[in-house]
Formats: sequence, structure tokens, C-alpha cells
Amino acid sequence: MKAKAKGSRVERQVKKIFEEAGFEVIRSAGSFGKADLEVKNIGSIQVKSRKSFSILNMFDGADKLVIKANRKEPYIVLPLKTYLEEIKK
Repeated sequence: MKAKAKGSRVERQVKKIFEEAGFEVIRSAGSFGKADLEVKNIGSIQVKSRKSFSILNMFDGADKLVIKANRKEPYIVLPLKTYLEEIKK
């Protein structure tokens, strides 16, 4: 139950960050929806919380990271606050 409580706490924190940036957010309690959060005008957001992510080491001093798996589309990874600042411009 400890992991579920941590996940719920982090989902609420991320929801609050979006709301403070002026976005309307619906949290899928218990993750029964297709994602943890649905942010109006942005889309669905899946929230993951772990002690560490090896992907963070890939930034290597950069502000943003693009990752791509074979035969999949590229994704961009960046800090949430950076993302919110950029879309508000």
C-alpha cells in the first residue's frame, strides 16, 4: 500500500503544478481511466514515480532529451515546469 500512497501523492503534486499554471485537470482516482491525469487542452498524462530513473542520466547537461525506440515515434523529455513555461508563450 506504501507504493500506491506514494503514487497518489505524486499525482496530486503534478495536478497542482498544472492547476497553478492555469490548466483544468481531472485526476482519475485509482487510475481507472486511460491515464492518471487529463489536462484540458493538453491531453492525457501518465505519472510515474520511482526512486530513480536511468533516463535522467541521458540528459548529460542538456535542457531537453529526445528518445526514440526502434520503429516508434520520437518523444521529448523535459522538466514539467520548463514545458509549462514554453506552452504558455
